[in-house]
Amino acid sequence: MTSPFDEAHAGADAGVNAGAGAAGRNPVARRQSVLCALVADVLKVSDVGADDGFVALGGDSIIAMQLVSRARKAGLRITVGDVLAHRDIAALAESATEVHREPAPVADSGVGPVATTPITRWFQERGGGVDTYHQLAVLRTPLGLTQAHLHAMTQVLLDHHDVLRLRLSVPEGGDGGDGGQEWALDVLPTGAIDAASALRRIDVAGLPDADVAALVRRESDAARDRLRPREGKVFQAVWFDAGPDRQGLLALVVHHLAVDSISWRVLAADLATAWRAVDAGTVIALEPVPTSFRRWSRLLGEQAHAPAAVAELPYWLAELRPGAARFGDLPRVPGQDLESRDRRFTESLPAEFTRELLTSVPAAFNAGVNDVLLAALALALGDWHRARGTAGDGTSLLHLEGHGRESALADVDLSRTVGWFTSLFPVRLDPGELDWAEVRAAGPAVGSAVKRIKEQLRAVPDKGVRYGLLRYLNPDTGAPLAQAAQPEFVFNYLGRFEASDTADWSLVPEYGTGLDGTGPGMPMAHSIEVNAATVDRADGPVLDATWSWADSVVSEADTRELARTWFSMLRTLVAHAREPGAGGLTPSDLTLSSLSQHELEEIESELRAARGRGL
Repeated sequence: MTSPFDEAHAGADAGVNAGAGAAGRNPVARRQSVLCALVADVLKVSDVGADDGFVALGGDSIIAMQLVSRARKAGLRITVGDVLAHRDIAALAESATEVHREPAPVADSGVGPVATTPITRWFQERGGGVDTYHQLAVLRTPLGLTQAHLHAMTQVLLDHHDVLRLRLSVPEGGDGGDGGQEWALDVLPTGAIDAASALRRIDVAGLPDADVAALVRRESDAARDRLRPREGKVFQAVWFDAGPDRQGLLALVVHHLAVDSISWRVLAADLATAWRAVDAGTVIALEPVPTSFRRWSRLLGEQAHAPAAVAELPYWLAELRPGAARFGDLPRVPGQDLESRDRRFTESLPAEFTRELLTSVPAAFNAGVNDVLLAALALALGDWHRARGTAGDGTSLLHLEGHGRESALADVDLSRTVGWFTSLFPVRLDPGELDWAEVRAAGPAVGSAVKRIKEQLRAVPDKGVRYGLLRYLNPDTGAPLAQAAQPEFVFNYLGRFEASDTADWSLVPEYGTGLDGTGPGMPMAHSIEVNAATVDRADGPVLDATWSWADSVVSEADTRELARTWFSMLRTLVAHAREPGAGGLTPSDLTLSSLSQHELEEIESELRAARGRGL
């Protein structure tokens, strides 16, 4: 069986074949046929038609990247923005352009010095322990796997993905904070890391599940402690071998400098591809990586002083103005609160609500999943701060994490590139003056708040990807941004992950979905941190949200209350979207955006009334 993250080309080939069968039709019909097949494949749904919408079917920006990559291989050029903006596949097909089939990509060698990226500079500035900052994923392994098989597969993975051989150089006194010299990164040559040093086997045959789970936790921590980025050791794997008749588990522990949430999809897919070759007795041949992380890091450095980036400085300074809601009576003292499993909990929203949050709710507002999640969060924060007398000017200043692989900086294919691409940028959310009784009743005030937050997020230049360039790679703009007000709350939506109790190479969500792990001694970077992800289970999608808090600023009770309030607001959004007439467009949806939100809603109201009269 294949991994649910597998990017095998069955769906893409189906789209191409469908398009070939439509050769006698007009070009738009051919494009529709190809895109319908591709959307069905990436979203794991059937019977996708031209009138269906990518977002309405549950797509997000991360899955959109996969669609763009597969469409390019099928001879169609579209962008992530196209995929998310068009309400149906017919409109997406109209916007697509046909290109001659591109030659098979040639691997872009990423060996050598790597330019420091904004997120690496943020990590250095954060301070604390360097070696143990990691991410963990646990996958199911197939029957018949042997240690020799896994050794060969791991070696191919290490040799194929350059960043898994990343080495960090930390000057004396540069372990963190602002005082040390800038770190240096480089990628070691192919073959420099032996899989034998990165892979361990633990015999768990016959052990009860509870004992295996405890062992996975303990050995994953031990693998974390073996990471040595200054020696190029950023990858560790532990195979829990359950014997020939039972699926095992593979814990992958990768230093965060070398991985992010999208990277896990690539690694899991490549392991599935490698296993198919090993199982068939053929040579392992992974798909090339068109753009190396090293090349991308150079592009970021080149963009940091570009006029388009510098022109954004006034926008970011305005976002970071004082006055937003505050957490606690005293500001957080950097370094005082350390990351801890004891100050972390996870809440889950049932499938009956999550399913609509991913599909019908964003479709009603022509919005993205993040717009919906953040609109509910803005309402929750507003209500929470109002009850505590900490509401400030009524706005909430947040850090948002993005996947960072934005085409606004360069038109390169990053769908196969492993590395830490995360972007981190501030947003100020303002739900406006609200009738809270109407909000709790899922009335029109809820829809108005969603539309306001959607427009505020769309006003962020190119999804915030240039903020980090200005803050960390350009000294002239970095100084005023560092001195401005800083967010004390961070939100990160990691996208959708498919979980299975049986599928080989599937994620085991009980151990997390690519959440950061710090090890001992890492200071918290915010007063409250939220990492959310959707896990597609057998009974439907479930939204999992993991909350962490700084004890010196916010209590566990208050943090749990905010978590409950957010989920309550998400359920309220679902209830509101079910009402007749809910949703609608906003000015940014229109080419002629001189219309105000009020004028647009008046037009929509008149159109609904006309339809009701049969006009």
